[in-house]
Amino acid sequence: MSNIRIGVRAHDMGQMDIESLKNAMDAYGFDGIQLVLKKALDETLETVDRERLKSAFDGKVMLLGAYFNMIHPDTNEVLKGVENFKKHLELARELNISYVGTETGSLMGSPWGYDPLNHSDESFEKVVLVTEELIQKAKDENVFVAIEGAWNHTIYSPKRLKELTDRIQSPNLKVIVDLYNFLNIDNHQNHLEILRSSIDLLKNKIVIFHLKDYIVESQKLKQVGLGKGLMQYKKIIPMILKEFTHVDLIFEGVEQQDLKSSLEFIKSIIEGEK
Repeated sequence: MSNIRIGVRAHDMGQMDIESLKNAMDAYGFDGIQLVLKKALDETLETVDRERLKSAFDGKVMLLGAYFNMIHPDTNEVLKGVENFKKHLELARELNISYVGTETGSLMGSPWGYDPLNHSDESFEKVVLVTEELIQKAKDENVFVAIEGAWNHTIYSPKRLKELTDRIQSPNLKVIVDLYNFLNIDNHQNHLEILRSSIDLLKNKIVIFHLKDYIVESQKLKQVGLGKGLMQYKKIIPMILKEFTHVDLIFEGVEQQDLKSSLEFIKSIIEGEK
């Protein structure tokens, strides 16, 4: 029996207190959340009421977001990101959350846009070093680091993500596949092949799929509600269901007015596959 849960990035529902956030999740009908504390709750690691958070969301925080730029040109920014991530790993253990997630970043600093040198071996080696440090802390806390790739960043393809997991060889390293993040104006029409490649290369590491949809506007990809764009979900969801018995599907960047219809759309495909 497959155990596929559908979650939502919490701050896409708005910013509110813990109980209101739990009520919003339940009202929409999501199974869980991806939580970035300061965006969803206006709280920090230091100020959040951990007992209230655990009571409200026990087992329902699919991912704790501690995203930071691993190759920021300012070394102090990298150090701050690493320390913050480690604190999130400690929080994850305390709250019984399995995964803490991040992308790998860009030499642009902020925003994390495309720089050709992001794809260089030198940038990759920096990511390896930082990830190894995070993995050591994850082992100590008995939780997992979840790395997400993106075309603009250093881990820009499923193949590059596989290279990272091969280099580090740790059971505490897991993978988030955000198919949209791997796309650009030149390759987006091949998104089914890119998903197939992700699954073939990384199946035993994938714990989360981020779900997004998009249209092309002025030669750029623009996010829209699920089922309203070019992403072939009627083929994507069956591919995932065929390969995974336990995985979390998390909506990310779906606007509030599209959350209900997006959830209905994805659920209808899952139901149709049963």
